Amino acid sequence: MSKRQLVIFTVGPVQSFIASARKTEDFWSGSYILSYLVREAMKTLYQADPHCEIVYPLVSKEELENPSSRRLHIASIPNRFTAIVEGETEKAKAILQETEQSVRNVFCDFCFQAIDNVFPFLLDHEKEKLKTTTEAQIRSFLEIYWVAEPYDETAAFKQIRERAERRLGALKNEKRYESVPQHGLVCTVCKEREALCLEDIDEFDRYGTMKQKLERTWERCAGIYKEPEENSEQEQYVGRIKNNEFLCGICLGKRVARDYFTPIFKAAGTKFRTFPSVMEIGSGKYYAIVMMDGDNMGKWFSGENKEDYSRISQKLAHFSQKVVPNIVETDYHGRLVYAGGDDVLAFVPVDEALKIAEELRFAFSDEKKGLGKGATASVGLIVAHKKAPLQLVLNEVRRLEQKAKSYYSETTKQQKDALAIAVHTHSGEISEAVLPWTVEQEKITDELHQFLSLLKESLSPTFIHHFTQAFYPLLHEKYHLKWENKEMVRTELRRLLKRSMKEGAKIDNLDSHVETLMKLHDIVPSGYDFLYLLKILTFFKRKEGTEE
Repeated sequence: MSKRQLVIFTVGPVQSFIASARKTEDFWSGSYILSYLVREAMKTLYQADPHCEIVYPLVSKEELENPSSRRLHIASIPNRFTAIVEGETEKAKAILQETEQSVRNVFCDFCFQAIDNVFPFLLDHEKEKLKTTTEAQIRSFLEIYWVAEPYDETAAFKQIRERAERRLGALKNEKRYESVPQHGLVCTVCKEREALCLEDIDEFDRYGTMKQKLERTWERCAGIYKEPEENSEQEQYVGRIKNNEFLCGICLGKRVARDYFTPIFKAAGTKFRTFPSVMEIGSGKYYAIVMMDGDNMGKWFSGENKEDYSRISQKLAHFSQKVVPNIVETDYHGRLVYAGGDDVLAFVPVDEALKIAEELRFAFSDEKKGLGKGATASVGLIVAHKKAPLQLVLNEVRRLEQKAKSYYSETTKQQKDALAIAVHTHSGEISEAVLPWTVEQEKITDELHQFLSLLKESLSPTFIHHFTQAFYPLLHEKYHLKWENKEMVRTELRRLLKRSMKEGAKIDNLDSHVETLMKLHDIVPSGYDFLYLLKILTFFKRKEGTEE
């Protein structure tokens, strides 16, 4: 019988937990809490088995105990880890059960503390009622899966890991849901779980009665969490829970997460930084979100031995913990929501969005910064007005990332490794395009920057208007996705470029600019993408992050 076990441990659900957000701080805290729970799980594993070896993500025991204060605010631990623990199956099972219980306890403590802080004046039995409801919601919500596969060093690591992955997949397919009876109104944020209420909801209660009961409960929350009053002296603390918000126990924990983490940051020797609202990101009326995901990661983790697996894990750890924060928050003015392995999500100013997306993508395939040659990533980038509903924008950027993953060029046969970009204006107009990051080993962003420079220095934005007016009617969503006569397009582009020159401006190398646009035309899937791409570039040029 094997005396070592390969263990895979996951905490979820990821998407639904993170996506339940009305504010950027909700969104950040959802990611950070998951990362924190996995960090606590690994610490428990080390305590239970000091000789265990965590192979993914590559985080040492010392790093878990004393994380870098500089990067403490970033959710840099993915929602799963792979480790090798000492002992036979029964011992590994006991260790993993202890680890799972530890995670559940931390999550409960986290939410219970939120209730204590937000409702400090409730009687003990009233707090207990809210905590009982919250505990049931956590039991139903939190998904923790783990498997332990006997590990024999003489056998192929790849085969053992793949067996464990298959068992984990089967386990998730058979997941059991613990139903929680609900009679009242659901949470304002997640719209799934029942909002916390001190009064019992009768099955014959009308909507108005249920809402009054909720209002009487939430009127009793501490003043510092209520909406700000005019000329309040505590503006930095107030307003986290609006008057019309009624939260479930889990969403309440997310909303006031900073209260839980502030002492932890202080103990680590750093100050907790609240996540900026969309109004504070950039200086204009628009902001951008960049979402990146590595392509074909399964292949990178398909090494035959543990050393290969650990080497990839080490490269990803370096990329997510050092390279990504430097690009997003040091070199530019964005804020990271998470950077776990190959997954990155950041809120960034509009005028820096394209450059940040570009640097993240090419750092990922850099030998020193990322996985190295051959690594690719697909990126979704959305620009939205600051008054647009946050959940809508987040859903859209997730869809864009998937659109980039689905990119396929009939001409070059290239798949994935693309940028899907969209601009949603306040007036409701949506421009959206997808294009590859490289063509014949050359960065396509060089072409974008070249055209942007032309727009800034020599070209009137009416160029886009005139070109669209002439060529849009020639497209058909089903039968004519692109203009068949490329020479006609080339000729018209040359004519309009000359016609749209600013007064006194001069365009050098006109043919070169025409060929740049033709190259962009050839690599996008349709004529619509080409038109929208030109409109998006015009938007970037016009806004420059500061104008309306």
